[in-house]
Amino acid sequence: MHESLTMDVRQFAFLARQPSAALKRRDAFFGLPKRGLALILANALFWQPLLAQAEGIVVSAPGTTVGAAGNGVPVVNIATPNGAGLSHNQFKDYNVGPNGVILNNGNGAMVNTQLGGIIVGNPNLKGGAANVILNEVNGGSPSQLRGYTEVAGQSAKVIVANPYGVTCSGCGFINTPNVTLTTGKPVLDASGQLQRYEVDGGAVTIDGQGLNASNVERFDIITRSAKINAQINARELNVIAGRNDVDAQSLKTTARADDGSAKPELAIDSSALGGMYAGAIKLVGTEAGVGVKLDGTLAASGGDIQLDANGRLSMAQTVATGNVKVTAQNVDLTDKVYANGNVQVTSAQALVNRKSIAAGQRIEINAASVNNPGIIEAGVAADNSRNTTGDLVVNAQTVTTSGNLLASRALAITA
Repeated sequence: MHESLTMDVRQFAFLARQPSAALKRRDAFFGLPKRGLALILANALFWQPLLAQAEGIVVSAPGTTVGAAGNGVPVVNIATPNGAGLSHNQFKDYNVGPNGVILNNGNGAMVNTQLGGIIVGNPNLKGGAANVILNEVNGGSPSQLRGYTEVAGQSAKVIVANPYGVTCSGCGFINTPNVTLTTGKPVLDASGQLQRYEVDGGAVTIDGQGLNASNVERFDIITRSAKINAQINARELNVIAGRNDVDAQSLKTTARADDGSAKPELAIDSSALGGMYAGAIKLVGTEAGVGVKLDGTLAASGGDIQLDANGRLSMAQTVATGNVKVTAQNVDLTDKVYANGNVQVTSAQALVNRKSIAAGQRIEINAASVNNPGIIEAGVAADNSRNTTGDLVVNAQTVTTSGNLLASRALAITA
C-alpha cells in the first residue's frame, strides 16, 4: 500500500469530544450563587398567587396552576398524576423565557431548585410525584423554548407536544432523564400510559443558541419536519421525521393514511451551523420522496450513527466511535465520513462519495451505481494506523472511480 494513497483520519479522534458553547450556558445554571438563610426563606415564602397563566404560559384545562418563585421564575404546579404516574397538563400557550421554567414535581413541604431556590411543594401531588410530565399545547401558536426547564422534586420524563410547532433557542433541561419535543398528538392507552404520537404536521426547529441536552439520558424529536440551524449537544439523540404514528417507547413508526396534505421539502434540514454532537445519533425521515439534508457535522462520541431517509440524503462531515449506517434512495456524501467500527451505506439508486469514507473495520456499500472521485478505505484506526482486519465490499451495477478503493485485508467489488 502506498502511503500517498491513504488518508489521514487523526482529526476524527477528538472531533466528537469538542467542547460546546452550550455547555458553558448549562454551567451557569449549575453554578448559581449560594443564598443566605434570609434569602432562602424569602424565596420559599414569597409565592405569588397561583394563576391560570404566567409570562408566556396560559393553562387551558383545570388541574394545573402557575405561580412564580421568589426570584420571578415561573413555577408550574403540574396536575395530579393518573394511575400510570402521568401528569397531563394542557395549555393554550406554553413558552419558556431566558430565566427558565420550573415544573413542580415536589410532594414535600419545600423543594430546593436550581433555577428558583427553595419553593413550596405542589399541593396536587399528595398521592405521589409524577413519572411523566406531559405538557400538551392546543392554542394554535408555536412554543418558544428559550431557557432551561427544571423538574423540581422527583425526576420525571418531560414531553412538550404542540402540533403548531416547537422552537428551541438556548433551551435545556434539568433533573429529567428523558425529553421529547413533538408536533404529534399524544395518545394514552386504557391504563393511562403514553402509547404513541400521531404526527400530521408541524416542525421542530433548533436555532439561535441551540439545544443543550448533555445531561439528559435520551432526547427525542418527533415531528413531520425538523430544522436544525444551531448546535445540539446530547447523550442519545433521536430525530424521527414524517407523517407517522410513532410508538412513544420504541420510536417504531407506522405511516399514517395519506390525507392529501403537502409534503415538506425536507424531512430533516441541518444547516452548516446545525451540528449534532451526542453519544449516539439516530435520524429517520420516513416520507417517500422527502429528502434529508445534513450540512452540519454529526459526531457520536459513545456509539453509533444511524441515518435513514425515504428520499435523497446528503450529508457532510460524520464521525462515530461505533458504527455508521446509512440507508436512503439516493446518497450524496459531501464531506468525510469515518467510523471506528464499521460503515454501511445502502442506496437504492446512486451513491456519490465526494471526499472520503473510512472505517476502522469493515466498509460495505450497496447501490445501483457508485461514483467515487474520493477515497474509500477500510482498516484505518483513529490514530491513522492501519490494521489487518479491514474489508471493503462494494455491490453495485456500475462503479465509477477516479479516486482510491483501499482495504487492509480484503477488497471485493461486484458490478
